[in-house]
Amino acid sequence: MLEPNRNGVLINMTGIVKRFPGVLALDHVDFELRPGEVHALLGANGAGKSTLIKILSGVYHKDEGDVQLRGESVDIRDPRHSQSLGIATIYQEYNLVPDLSVAENVSLGHIPIGKSFLTRFLINRREMNRTTDRILRNLQVDISPNTPVRRLGVAKQQMVEIAKALSLASEIYIMDEPTAALSPKEIEELFRVVRQMKESGSSVIYISHRLEEVGEIADRVTVMRDGRREDTLKAKDASMDRLVKLMVGRSVARGNPRPPCAPGAKLLQVEGLSRKGVFEDVNLDICAGEIVGLAGLMGSGRTEVARAIFGADRADKGQVCVSGKPARIKSPNHAVRQGICYLPEDRKGLGLVLCASVRDNIILASLSRFSRLRFRGKGIILDYKRIRKEVMERIQSLDIKTPRIQQLVETLSGGNQQKVVIARWLCSSARVFLFDEPTRGIDVGAKSEIYGLVRTLAEDGAGILIISSEVEELVDVCDRVYVLRQGRIVNELDRESISKEAILAAALTGSAEEHGEQLRNCMEDPS
Repeated sequence: MLEPNRNGVLINMTGIVKRFPGVLALDHVDFELRPGEVHALLGANGAGKSTLIKILSGVYHKDEGDVQLRGESVDIRDPRHSQSLGIATIYQEYNLVPDLSVAENVSLGHIPIGKSFLTRFLINRREMNRTTDRILRNLQVDISPNTPVRRLGVAKQQMVEIAKALSLASEIYIMDEPTAALSPKEIEELFRVVRQMKESGSSVIYISHRLEEVGEIADRVTVMRDGRREDTLKAKDASMDRLVKLMVGRSVARGNPRPPCAPGAKLLQVEGLSRKGVFEDVNLDICAGEIVGLAGLMGSGRTEVARAIFGADRADKGQVCVSGKPARIKSPNHAVRQGICYLPEDRKGLGLVLCASVRDNIILASLSRFSRLRFRGKGIILDYKRIRKEVMERIQSLDIKTPRIQQLVETLSGGNQQKVVIARWLCSSARVFLFDEPTRGIDVGAKSEIYGLVRTLAEDGAGILIISSEVEELVDVCDRVYVLRQGRIVNELDRESISKEAILAAALTGSAEEHGEQLRNCMEDPS
């Protein structure tokens, strides 16, 4: 049990400095955590939040400064040392082993073994499954402990990460964007568990881009910007406007609804697309210069439809037409050749090569464009001068914050990583963009930039499909919205009829009628 020092401080970090090649990630940052406190840590992408908590969790070593636990200085060597000090971390990037079961992932590092002479070298799977099931039931999550993690969607993987941290029964919990992929019901259950932690004396460092969560769950708020601590204040005194100004240095207005536009020729037409048990008879179209939304609750099949259009998953039947011509898309490679691109929900796992550079990630889908010597129709030597020129233009036009084009993508913030994915498809001359949760885990300032990029793409004649868990995002950005329910499109809303209530009504009941208080209190689930 971690005891606070005599000043009532459990963790005290002072003057923390962390440098990466060409980047000062943390510039003499101070941070403290009190016993039984939920302390929110806010900041725009690249502000240094994740770097700070990774020092506390033993992933990074500080270059300067002092970390005190219970009033005593400590040098946290590695994640296991951090855990031994009573610190459990739920990272924004999932640390799960896909081929292991839920119970095995939750128990990694402290797997129970038998107690008798004959079983002391064997895994006690009954105890492991029982413990995991108890934690999942407390979270009110319906997942079997025996399910392989690879079969779970992003939201359920997030709940497994949370269960993994709770299994350590720690005194300090660090939660990095724990609600980014969760439905409103799951968020409510998580908050209930956080309050239980607080009541039992545990402390929580809570990182989130959702400012509305701060007043609901936090006691105090620390805001960071550009690697520095801007301010620490009581959550009850922290207005939305004040937090935004501290985070980005200016007020950020909510996006204005997109004015009506005259759509051009049909770029993409989907007819009768079906996959047994997932989606059925999906019909949609996207015109040049048009932004189309695809809404629906968790499990409605939104992501699966987009992946089928892109050729990443098979469809049992149906047809995809590009610019009026049937396109037999059997793989993502075929889709790219047809001018279709897909920005996945899981940008770290599926959208980027994290161990590669910014440059290599940007040109990944258009290598043939930069070949100066070809053999049998295939490029064999790359023109690095042209590559550098193109990459620099994309970095400047999208305002990607990176010290150099050779910087590893894994070191960039979430917002800049998303921009790298967009830059890749801009290089490939794509005409149809399929965005799956384009602003998930991105701060308010970066969201505004992404909105602007999407609108610019449409103005330049591209066709856009946006899947989003934020209903307001669809209302602000889209010209039309298709609503998917249980794998079927149940409604199509035009610019005049798009509203939060209409989208939610169709997603919940298949009807576009308003449903009073039920809808006003409901927020859409991510899939």
